[in-house]
Amino acid sequence: MITTPTVLVLGAGASCPYGFPTAKQLKTLICEAFSGPDAPGSRLLGDISNCPRHRFFEFREAFRKSGVPSVDAFLERRPEFLTVGKLAIAYCLIPFENESTLFAPPLHDSGDWYEYLSGKLAASFDEFGENKLSIITFNYDRSLKHYLFTSLRSLHGRSVDDCLEKLAKVPVIHVYGQLGTIPYPQPGSREYLPLGGDENNVRDAVLDAAHGITLLHEAASDLAEARKLLEAAKRICFLGFSYHPLNLARLQLENSILHRLVFGTVLRFEAGEVKQTEERLNQVMLCGKVTLDDADNLTVLRRHLILG
Repeated sequence: MITTPTVLVLGAGASCPYGFPTAKQLKTLICEAFSGPDAPGSRLLGDISNCPRHRFFEFREAFRKSGVPSVDAFLERRPEFLTVGKLAIAYCLIPFENESTLFAPPLHDSGDWYEYLSGKLAASFDEFGENKLSIITFNYDRSLKHYLFTSLRSLHGRSVDDCLEKLAKVPVIHVYGQLGTIPYPQPGSREYLPLGGDENNVRDAVLDAAHGITLLHEAASDLAEARKLLEAAKRICFLGFSYHPLNLARLQLENSILHRLVFGTVLRFEAGEVKQTEERLNQVMLCGKVTLDDADNLTVLRRHLILG
């Protein structure tokens, strides 16, 4: 059980071991899917939405030539593409929501940190809700929620409603929304499945997922809750995070607490980048100490006993 108030802050690298793309890889997927007005992605989304096919190609071309790897950062500057951008993100990410990959041996040789986390949360079913853990994710995918929900049901054999009640005690905040209008795994939420079936099923899945994505001013309420959780934490760990200045600025805390310890992965960062990240985290988290480690998610959690 996790007894110290702890917050995990997740970036794209946190989902990579489970088959999801990095920001740069998502950009490549978008550019491939919308390479022209008659490209597969442009045709499908143009047919199921109110956006003309050529609009997806225009979005693709502007994003491709923008000089930024993140679609989030691009849409911050080009809000006129917000509608087509959300549809494109949903179309490219839904295929990775695949349970067979989620519970298979981890990809990229970076360790199964979901399993490790699940083990740390393990207690009797009645005690599960007493874990002092919160999660703030900048990712759209729902893989961690699905893993925790599925593992809780499988381990204890309890009903869906019972497991939902327990999981609600471990809050997961999606800063930029998630791939579904109704937060997963609440009743009525889109199933954790890749695209498939007839065109109507694909249309419903993409439109629902796109509607769940929030950017710009839309994320204000979730950001306030995220800061509240961070203020209350004694231990904060950034996993698979790129430390983009805009994302860090949105987490800016107001109260300095010396016993607040901050950790983070800086895999393949250069020395100057590590120092810069440490300075930024000190300014944003107003903490006593920042420890950054050039290691994968699982190694950082284990090496520094983040979860106890």
